[in-house]
Amino acid sequence: MTRPSIEAETLMAAWRASGTLPPDAHAAVVEAVRAAAAEEHPPLHLKILSAVGTLLATLFFLAFLVVADIISLNSGSNLLGWGLAFLAAGVGLSFALPRTPQGIGRDILAQTAFTATALGKVMSVFGIVSLAGASTPWVPTAAILAVTIATYPVSASSLDRVLSPYAVAASVLLEILGRRTLGGDPTLALTAMFTIATACAGLILLVHRVPLALRPIGIAALATMGTIVGILAAGRDAGLWANQRPLDSRFIEVVLTVSLVGTIAWAAGGIDKLVRPPLAAATAGVVLLGLAGAPGISFALLVLIVGHALHDVPLRVVGVLALPVFLVLWYYGRDMTFLEKSAALVGSGVLLLIGQAVIAGASWDREEAP
Repeated sequence: MTRPSIEAETLMAAWRASGTLPPDAHAAVVEAVRAAAAEEHPPLHLKILSAVGTLLATLFFLAFLVVADIISLNSGSNLLGWGLAFLAAGVGLSFALPRTPQGIGRDILAQTAFTATALGKVMSVFGIVSLAGASTPWVPTAAILAVTIATYPVSASSLDRVLSPYAVAASVLLEILGRRTLGGDPTLALTAMFTIATACAGLILLVHRVPLALRPIGIAALATMGTIVGILAAGRDAGLWANQRPLDSRFIEVVLTVSLVGTIAWAAGGIDKLVRPPLAAATAGVVLLGLAGAPGISFALLVLIVGHALHDVPLRVVGVLALPVFLVLWYYGRDMTFLEKSAALVGSGVLLLIGQAVIAGASWDREEAP
């Protein structure tokens, strides 16, 4: 049963009737709704195309600067100086962007600001790393964190606000697994990092009172979770390149299982809702997934639920695409013959069909009318 769409006037009337909207706030809310409606929101495919164009522009312009001997990749001070100049230019253009009227001029200005900021970040980070020494631990992480903090409040690009925090997390991940700067088995550090990323994603994406400006950090935290899960889902030998022995994923699987159960409870409206038959069955299935050692499948389901609950189409697309990928990786990583894997796959399909029949027979797949 599809929900009827709600018009703005109907919603405002319902708010006034319930006392949610005070009379003195009516004018401000109307103005905010009109401003949001007037703002252009390009579709997802245009955003992706714009991101690809910005990436190409950044790479080609950087190549031009290098080929023309305007900058020197061998001089850390030269890279840092040019990087700070481009950062200042990008920040200045970002400040001018809100005062620019909608149109092609605003789009060009936004792309230019994004490109200048990206160039400034890349060159500043490489300059700092060159000055401090490429082998110095945590310098890349500190440099990326510094430029991210400096540009995040003024960045006009949501993509830049996602990629910069994710770059910080990726640098930390490289220090933990690549350099092993913390020493010993990296499993504990990786588990701590996954727990922190999970907490950040949950607090930012699932708590409605958090400012929307922090939402890209939540998306970056979710991407960090996916990166760690992807490493674990690569098979039993995940981590051999970093630790000479497989990573212990049990603690991360526990955190992921608890997070998925909590997300189901959040989407359902409270942890007390889990006692209902359909949600109790879903919770039992999540626990079984955790016991089966399938963190990738659990993560894909978590992204799907969050995307569906938040009406976020990109998140739902990512969840839909991630689910078959992690399913393939899980079956491929099992220590079984191809015949045994085929039997397990057929058995899983039969089990899913039985579950679907039970759900349809009990009418659990139908929404209750309000």
